[in-house]
Amino acid sequence: MMKRGKILIVDDNEDILFTLKMLLRPIAESITTLNDPRELLPIISRTRFDVILLDMNFRQDAVSGKEGFHWLGDYEITADELLGGITPKANKKERAKQLIYELAETNSVVKSEDIVNLAEEKGISKRTLENAKKELGIKGKRIGESWYWKLDEIVKP
Repeated sequence: MMKRGKILIVDDNEDILFTLKMLLRPIAESITTLNDPRELLPIISRTRFDVILLDMNFRQDAVSGKEGFHWLGDYEITADELLGGITPKANKKERAKQLIYELAETNSVVKSEDIVNLAEEKGISKRTLENAKKELGIKGKRIGESWYWKLDEIVKP
């Protein structure tokens, strides 16, 4: 059987890493293992993988899968970035916060719809923008039929 494909396995359990590597060795061209999800982005920026297996729980008492979504959500890694070896330019939440800081320099209140549209033009999803808004402690304000973001209290680090 011809070996095909590059596989990346990310799990904090060394036994699982070893077992998967042994099981997949006969069919995979190469197998890379990581036991720390913080190494995920640097390695996918250097190497194109055909398959990535990501553990969804990295703390011993975690069972919800939120940690795996944290790694995907914080960086909002697209399938193209993950499997195609396209380097994410920067943490998208940081890009969202930078966009908000820039808007706050010239605006004290901005219509929510306008911010979302501007972010989408820059490749930042509404979910990432909402996460940045929450992290920065931005409050929403309803004026008439529309929602606005109050940017006058943001302090740029």
